[in-house]
Amino acid sequence: MSDDENVGEPADESGEGGDAEEHIELTPEQQVALRRTMESIQQSLVRKVRLPKSTLPESTLKNIAAISRIAEAQHALVAHAIKPFLDAQSAWQKQFASISSDIFKSHALAQSNLNLVASQLTRNIDFSAFAAAGQIAEKFTAQQATWLKNIGPAIAAMRAAAFYPPNLRSIGGLKLEEVEQVVMVDGIPLYGLPRTAIAEALIRADGASGRREILGRRWKSISADCRMAIEGCGYEAVSPYIPFAVAGLDALDAGHTEAAQALAGSLVDAILSSYFGKDRYKYTPDKNGKRTKDAYDEFNVRQFIAFAPMWQAYQKFFVTGGDKVPMTFSRNATAHTVSPRQFNRRNAVQGLMVACSLLCRLDEEARALEAGREA
Repeated sequence: MSDDENVGEPADESGEGGDAEEHIELTPEQQVALRRTMESIQQSLVRKVRLPKSTLPESTLKNIAAISRIAEAQHALVAHAIKPFLDAQSAWQKQFASISSDIFKSHALAQSNLNLVASQLTRNIDFSAFAAAGQIAEKFTAQQATWLKNIGPAIAAMRAAAFYPPNLRSIGGLKLEEVEQVVMVDGIPLYGLPRTAIAEALIRADGASGRREILGRRWKSISADCRMAIEGCGYEAVSPYIPFAVAGLDALDAGHTEAAQALAGSLVDAILSSYFGKDRYKYTPDKNGKRTKDAYDEFNVRQFIAFAPMWQAYQKFFVTGGDKVPMTFSRNATAHTVSPRQFNRRNAVQGLMVACSLLCRLDEEARALEAGREA
């Protein structure tokens, strides 16, 4: 019997020999379209060879259709899974005008041409540093079907591990521009501290005033988180600063907020000057208010989260110039003036967060360097 005679043959009512009929039913139009496609492929591959006319059996066409639908489903699943990458990158192309920070609106912390930097940061991600990424790749090679079925959560976990420090990884639906609003615009650290619940509250808070209210209300828990974070730091690059960070936290816990803030301001300046040297001034506003934060483009996302608070901490302030004393933590105002507008518990908490978060980052970099990978 020819292949043409096999087309449309009914399955055995007993169920035997009916494997072909278990596939997807094709309409006459679908059958014609698939046959034309296969004939076109044959003609394009062997244009100069005259082949005898042949017709694919319906069972083959059904298998092709089934495979095509599986491929389309996998493509849709992968497209959905990588959408957060694309959304994140497009979101970071927005201008600072889209950020609803109370501080930014009221104090104009940066120039009008100050753009978001995630388009650069996302290009600097090094996934090779994360063992989870390698394990996922191996699973894809060995068990493609199983991996594809779970690719959405797997990519989400890999993305979180690559982008964020541990205290931010479990925050659902976290967007990079939300993190930037906290660390860059409001100058509140999120790298390695505080604990996830407080970090999420800071991110979801309604503007800068809401975040500062959290700093004032939950200062004891934040102090404990800072202390726990630096207790895990032991590398030579950070060890000289640890006793002073502990002393600052002790002063805060004992109610000596002014002393805690003064020590925090000196500690932040010492850490950054030691780490960046003369290049520190590339990451802070200049006295004329013309320097942009373009230098932050060289950072990957994790570096950006760690170092971005110094843009706010080093905002221009000159007593001799008649500048108004800022209400948020300012290293310059802490060093060059005494005023209840600057010296208060919320600012002491914020300053110690900056210092302890920097120590966490530097300790992590030292650990990565010892392990021969990029942090």
